[in-house]
Amino acid sequence: MDFKINFLLFFSCQVIIILTLTQTIYCKQYNVSLTRVNKEIPLFNSQFQQSIFTYNYNPSYCPLYQNGKKVVDALMIRSQNTSGTKYGVKQSVVTFTTARGGLITDFDNIVFNNITDDDVTLAPSGPLDNYGVEDPRVVFREKDSTYYLLYTAAEQNSSGVFPRLALATSAEPYKKDSWKRYGALFPQLAESKSGSLLIRDGYDSPHYLFFGDSSIVNGLQFATSDNLLNWSLNPAVFFPIRPDSFDSKLVEAGPYPLQLSDGSYLFLYNSARVVGPTPKPGYDLEYNVGWAILDEENPTNVLQRCQQPLLSPVLAWEKGLDPYLGLTPNVVFLEGAMPLGNDKFLVFYGGADSVVGTAIVSVSILD
Repeated sequence: MDFKINFLLFFSCQVIIILTLTQTIYCKQYNVSLTRVNKEIPLFNSQFQQSIFTYNYNPSYCPLYQNGKKVVDALMIRSQNTSGTKYGVKQSVVTFTTARGGLITDFDNIVFNNITDDDVTLAPSGPLDNYGVEDPRVVFREKDSTYYLLYTAAEQNSSGVFPRLALATSAEPYKKDSWKRYGALFPQLAESKSGSLLIRDGYDSPHYLFFGDSSIVNGLQFATSDNLLNWSLNPAVFFPIRPDSFDSKLVEAGPYPLQLSDGSYLFLYNSARVVGPTPKPGYDLEYNVGWAILDEENPTNVLQRCQQPLLSPVLAWEKGLDPYLGLTPNVVFLEGAMPLGNDKFLVFYGGADSVVGTAIVSVSILD
């Protein structure tokens, strides 16, 4: 008989095991590791005049291409100034900056051009985002040579502040006037944010969007689209929080899912747990980065999910300790990833909502 019977057996690492009629066992496991680079020195420290903004964090990787070839490594970054009090801030904007020399070639000496007022590429433009534009996540689509930018449009009104997931597109992301804004993707939701876009060109399936910060449901939700502009929301929880774990308070999407050499996707995500009082009044969380593996054919199928954080706030600038101007203590928040080949990625993450860190993530696939 030429067919297989599939059983899903879940162990502590949530490895999927496939049994055949002959009882031959095939087991695939993913090991994911992270190493900080750039000599553990953060980028865009305003104290060193690397930016005119006080805080620069939560970056997205945004490479530039010419004739189909990458010619510049660049970042889109959430930038904002202090309002004059220790934890007070003004509106967030999104800035664009390029690697010094064009391309990153030395992981121990990563340098980007300083951020100035001229580098603001997305700023508040109306009632939807009058409180700020935050946390960019950008994906370049080869099929139409277009950059798809997902960001949080924060609206303030008499009832409070409401963050909504919004979309903009551009062919020239470094030009402020080039972005076409489509507004909130889910205007019916009072709160939505943190969108990870999986473009599925070449597959006989829709595109996927994983989003949320666990404020609507206890985890992430997903939506599907055939045109990347209009999205059908699935109300179910796609990726839940886990009690008694590092992701017990909330989970948020990281960068777009990163395809591995076997076709599956590395899904990096951000999370928080309660750790008790911190120097910031009313704040008691610690943010960590986790990972999961998504199925190639059905990306809503989680094949494996980590049991321990991939990245936690350890360094002074990740914990927000002096002499760094830490806006939010105990935060690492990853939104940017640059593929290096061989299942390795240079990642960019925010530290204490103030500066940018860099690291290399490596994935080993064990058959």
